[in-house]
Amino acid sequence: MKLRFIKGVLNLNAIIINHGVVPELVAERTTKIVSDLLPEQDDFNFSRYDLLETPIQNIIEDAMTIPFLSEQKVIVVKNSYLFTGEKPRVAVEHQLDALAQFVEQFTGPNVVIFEVNSDKLDERKKIVKNMKKLHQVNKIDALDEMALKKWVKQEMNNQFKDIKQDALDELIQLTGADYKLVSNEMHKLLLYLGDDSIITKSHVEMIVSRSLEQNVFLLTDYITTHRKKEAIVLLKDLISMKEEPIKLLALISGQYRLFYQTKILSQKGFSEAQIAKQLKIHPYRVKLALRKVSRLNLSDILKVIDSCAKTDYQLKSSYMDKVLILELFILGI
Repeated sequence: MKLRFIKGVLNLNAIIINHGVVPELVAERTTKIVSDLLPEQDDFNFSRYDLLETPIQNIIEDAMTIPFLSEQKVIVVKNSYLFTGEKPRVAVEHQLDALAQFVEQFTGPNVVIFEVNSDKLDERKKIVKNMKKLHQVNKIDALDEMALKKWVKQEMNNQFKDIKQDALDELIQLTGADYKLVSNEMHKLLLYLGDDSIITKSHVEMIVSRSLEQNVFLLTDYITTHRKKEAIVLLKDLISMKEEPIKLLALISGQYRLFYQTKILSQKGFSEAQIAKQLKIHPYRVKLALRKVSRLNLSDILKVIDSCAKTDYQLKSSYMDKVLILELFILGI
């Protein structure tokens, strides 16, 4: 595919990459840029594509068409995995040479925004190096616990509502500080609240569902504190919610691996933020893990991890009832 570009002054904002681990935050940044570039809705000069469905060469051709009665058109491209090391199975064929030429030579006036749902781009790729040199790359970090709480309070204030501090703490705990879950549960709370102006802890306890991650954390808490009756009850609740035993065991095993890693790094003097960066996980998960591992021995954690491995083999090879195998695992720890 041979591209012909109109020579002009290099527009550093002609191509933009927005990337981060929270797709909703990435999309929010994109929406803000689009609204700044196109203050009014303009269906003639706005396009949205998905690289899992549309060849990049088609998108480039659209980017090179003249805007209709406007200074520029804006094109948003979702799932832009070509800037990462990912290799998903897709039915479309992308002409990577065309993308490389596009990044090197495109000067506008149109603006193309690539959304990448990844914390890192593949720095080894020439197109990534050229993007950083010639255009704009925005990394959108996940909100930490403090920033997330500030965001919730601001959203509440925008609706002329307020949330008590203990209610806010409970909301963050039940959702595991997951931005999407917090957003969804917050909107449920606002609908439930109606004309009332203040969200209390009782409202949160009544309306907000505990995330699967938090349920598994609670399950591991019951296991490590030898509250096996509560652990079995919670396990049966999760099974009744159609959670698969193999998946639950994998999550429990992952939680204990996190306990082991945070314990080791903490003993080496790593701070909470440093551990989160080292393990590439949300700081809130590290905060909860550190609270737990202060009362656990490394040898005990390793015994549980070993038991998880043996139980995993049983689940995949035994003809026994899988729920029973998981119950025996919990009772045997």
